[in-house]
Amino acid sequence: MRQLTLADIKPIEAYLQERQEFRRRVIAIKKVRRVAVGPRVSVVFENVDTMRFQVQEMARIEHITDPRELEREVEVYNDLLPPGPAIGATLLIELTQQEDIPAILRDLSGIEEQVSLVFGERRVRGEPQAVRSREDTTSSIHYLTFRFEEADGARLADAGEVALEIDHPRYRHRAVLAGPTVAALVGDLLRE
Repeated sequence: MRQLTLADIKPIEAYLQERQEFRRRVIAIKKVRRVAVGPRVSVVFENVDTMRFQVQEMARIEHITDPRELEREVEVYNDLLPPGPAIGATLLIELTQQEDIPAILRDLSGIEEQVSLVFGERRVRGEPQAVRSREDTTSSIHYLTFRFEEADGARLADAGEVALEIDHPRYRHRAVLAGPTVAALVGDLLRE
């Protein structure tokens, strides 16, 4: 997957002129790339546009104009655009203020190590970029990398069904990916 470069990041003034249109485009991209896995977890498969949006918004909100600071932000977000036949994803545990958030996060400790993409005979386990769980709690956001074999782009395209599974003792759910989501992932892998 192509990574961001500093050249991809526009100066704040130039970004503001395209922001509304770019934001609409990224929302549409994320709609295709977001998969609800059960009632509480969503996984967003990232790409260069979703990461560029994050960096541009960070620069806009925090008024970052120094190229060295922007380069650091690009490096951080590039962790979600892994090289090779791989796809980065953000796992979100969706919580509301009415819920017992500490109890839910405690129950889901270790969830980031129990996520797999399943297609055909293949099971590709998501690798947490950093273990953000402790024995007694977890974070509501996790970053995963799915590493594929070279031939997996074609296998994914030809698979009759592609599913995202979470096999955590307190959260076992499976979601079949829609055709446009599979096509986006295949495109990511085949463009590598």
